[in-house]
Amino acid sequence: MTTCRAAAFAALVCCIVSCDESAVGNANNDAGSSFDGQATDAAVKAGCPPGSAGCKGGVRWICNDQGTGFVESPCAGQLLCSDGQCVQCTADAPCAGGLACLQGKCQTSPLQVVSSALPSGLVGTPYKAELEGKGGTQPYTWSVVQGSLPAGLTLQGPGVIDGTPQAAGAFAFGVQVLDKDGGKATANLALDIKAGGLVVTSTSPLKAATDGEPYTLALAAQGGKPPYFWGITTGKLPAGLSLGSDGTISGTPQGDGDYPFDVKVFDNGDAPLVASKSLVLPVKLAPLDIVGDQSLNLILTKVIVLPLIIVVDKIPVPYNAKLQAKGGKKPYVWSETPLPGVVKNFLPNAGLPNGLSLAKDGTLSGAVTDASQVLEFKVPLSQLTLKGFFFAAQVQDSQAKPQTKQAIFIIPTVPVGAP
Repeated sequence: MTTCRAAAFAALVCCIVSCDESAVGNANNDAGSSFDGQATDAAVKAGCPPGSAGCKGGVRWICNDQGTGFVESPCAGQLLCSDGQCVQCTADAPCAGGLACLQGKCQTSPLQVVSSALPSGLVGTPYKAELEGKGGTQPYTWSVVQGSLPAGLTLQGPGVIDGTPQAAGAFAFGVQVLDKDGGKATANLALDIKAGGLVVTSTSPLKAATDGEPYTLALAAQGGKPPYFWGITTGKLPAGLSLGSDGTISGTPQGDGDYPFDVKVFDNGDAPLVASKSLVLPVKLAPLDIVGDQSLNLILTKVIVLPLIIVVDKIPVPYNAKLQAKGGKKPYVWSETPLPGVVKNFLPNAGLPNGLSLAKDGTLSGAVTDASQVLEFKVPLSQLTLKGFFFAAQVQDSQAKPQTKQAIFIIPTVPVGAP
């Protein structure tokens, strides 16, 4: 059993990272979430809240009953450690066999048909489309339960519509998917078969993009004489995306929402054929998160390391840095918040020092002229020295129902890790 022998700020680090350097790890990226509740005075003085837990390299660590340090407590069987808990699955380690990872457990989600639109086809031209389902227990078996497919096309059990259509028209039909355990789901679909010429086969809505993340999608057409040449006639793509003449949409979208537009495509024949279609490209928001150029993943929390500050008594040295976030809906609003739970007990003087201020846009600025405000301690049994100012901050996005995220920050006065 590891025992912490430190006081004041060293006790804080013992609480956060344990007195065994091997226990320092990536546990909980939501600052303070493992400090919920009030610890006893004995636990505060000893070093860590009894029962608090974190993960290091997939191994679980728990603070002992005396609150004197963390001890290794591996998860049983095939369970994984995530946020201090033993779970069956995580986002990085999903479930097998088509099961969904719901609150750390591999479960069967309701079976449903995902496909809502099918690509158009041409008479006498080979056609193929794959139906998509999710949930239930794979494998799936598909069938047509209402109406019929165009002559020349069949629906195979795995969910593939293929063949060569023999007649033009608009065909409506119902499909059913059965899973391995007998669960079923149905959906009504439509398939448009053209008599000839050129047709846009991309279905709407297009594959969704994520605000602020790279996106690439190739539009598709059939018939005529390739290569094809594309353009937008009405509407527009999200800011940051563009449509190449080869039909490739690419870039990094800025701004969420549904973006409708009309495309026109020409073939390469002597008398070019033309086709057009109305499409919608959805752009969704990524989850809100606080990020930084450097961070310390400790056993119970993540600390964002900000740029170095120079502190000289009675001499103001200007400081400027900006807190960073990603995801959510811009603009962001930042504010300082109290340190969470037990951490505040160990750092009663933590917070932004006199002379620095945090603007709503996340800009930290000012100058510190009192070196006595600097907090310094060395992580027991390690080479890590932390010296500077500690504070907590929250970011809020601009959605109608705002998302918020909190983190602990350090403004170092010496490089993190320096002896």
